Amino acid sequence: MKELKSIKLYFFSILKLFFLSFRNFYFKSNFYNKKLITFIPERIFYSPSTHLSSSLTSFHNDFYKITDTAPELLWKVEIKNKQKFENLHSFLWLSKLDRKNSQIITKNIIKSWIENFFNFDPQTWEMETTARRIIAWSSNFDLTLENSEKAYQKKFFLSLIKQSNFISNNLKSLFYAPGKIICCSAIILSGMMFRENESNFKTGIKELEKLTKNYFDENGFPKSRNPEEVFISIKYLILVREWLKEAQKTIPDFLDEIIRKCGSCYAILSSSNKQFPLFNGATEINHKDYDIFLKNLKYKFNNKNHEVADFIKIKNKKIEFFIDCGNPPTSAFSRYYQAGCLSFELTSNKQKIICNSGYGKYLSQKITSMSRSTAAHSTLYINDTSSCVFQKNKIINKVYGNSLIQKHRVIDKNYLDNKNSYSISATHNGYEKRFGYIHKRTILISKEKDKIFGQDELIKTKSYSNKLNYFVRFHIYPDIKIVKTKAGNSILISLSNGEGWLLSSKTNNFKIEKNIFLGNKNRIINNESVHISGNIDKEIILIKWEIEKVS
Repeated sequence: MKELKSIKLYFFSILKLFFLSFRNFYFKSNFYNKKLITFIPERIFYSPSTHLSSSLTSFHNDFYKITDTAPELLWKVEIKNKQKFENLHSFLWLSKLDRKNSQIITKNIIKSWIENFFNFDPQTWEMETTARRIIAWSSNFDLTLENSEKAYQKKFFLSLIKQSNFISNNLKSLFYAPGKIICCSAIILSGMMFRENESNFKTGIKELEKLTKNYFDENGFPKSRNPEEVFISIKYLILVREWLKEAQKTIPDFLDEIIRKCGSCYAILSSSNKQFPLFNGATEINHKDYDIFLKNLKYKFNNKNHEVADFIKIKNKKIEFFIDCGNPPTSAFSRYYQAGCLSFELTSNKQKIICNSGYGKYLSQKITSMSRSTAAHSTLYINDTSSCVFQKNKIINKVYGNSLIQKHRVIDKNYLDNKNSYSISATHNGYEKRFGYIHKRTILISKEKDKIFGQDELIKTKSYSNKLNYFVRFHIYPDIKIVKTKAGNSILISLSNGEGWLLSSKTNNFKIEKNIFLGNKNRIINNESVHISGNIDKEIILIKWEIEKVS
């Protein structure tokens, strides 16, 4: 059945790629590019404040040493890193430039970009990048438009119109929901700036409302179960709301409602070290600056619950503990999913100790494939396999994204807040069909001591004839020093904040391995991981471990 489904997907992938190739050929034609110019604007009716768009970026004005590079050479620099390429052509760095001394160079850079990319280009006109560019150009009119010549103004306006119409015409073909939110934001803004483009405004609002109903669960968490997408969503949803407020337009009820719900999810994901947990395709996010942005705009989000979207968070004194007890998302939302069921992250006194590896989606296709595996998480796996089976065909993945062939299912989950401890237990069947075992993880967090008790249990449900091994991996956050004790069954962990922790086991010895951390968007960082392993030769296998603060 799986083979038949893969053949069907492969066939449709070939057809889709042929269609996309033909579409790009059409998009490059003079006929299509002329068709994108639906009117010639003479003025703008709304100019958004620069400080609103500054929340979209964290890099500084020397990110590309833009002011030191001749505009005609800027676009010829080969940028192999996808993230850097998108950042350059999105122009979000405009909000970080010196307002007094950058007007001339900014206009020259934009003039050069228009000369090179006025017509459709597959890379620089990628939908999300184009949407961000519209927002950046429009939110920095003091740099991009003021005191400019009429010929430049006309070309600038026409380029904005072309790009916004391109996004509006192709919005329904975009399936990645966060990208669609960004694109909706851009065409809403274009409709507010140019009255002739009011149809874009209506389309953007309508599509955004539809998206909020289909993409978020009842609590306002993205159905992808990716924490990074909470951050992307809340930023652009609030941006749209602030534009409407600033332009004295009616704010739709659905927008207020989804911001309230999504903001509640943002609150539970927020932590003392200002980083979101690295689950299900997330890359590392520091939300310190954005918290200040929210405070300045008088947004305040609270969430006193311990759970959202099957993520359980325990906060006790200076300890913060996250664990993923959820099922994989449906195929429509599994683009960046990783097989990390029952993985956890631990932070103490604002410093992360145990982490997941992150998702290398901006680094390379090979790194991306590697970071999908269960071994990229702090959890248990059997025979070097993952709890889910991913589609490996490159053509299918190119069209349908990170598709899943086989998924695990969480069959039991419990949370208890006792007098002296917090208790979490969950079981999944990701290895049952292939190996005949289910995995149960139990976590006990002491309220009185800085101590965590962990137990991984493999329970046999059916026979399997071949040899089986298990691995329980703990990824150590970069720059943390670890040393194995002479006895072999414990690891000393030294944090830069002066704390000392001990990871120990009553059932196994530890091994330390060199590892890589993929949570950074721009580069691979070296770190270390610790694992315990053994043979699976009984009906029930118990693996016990503890993490305790010792200094």
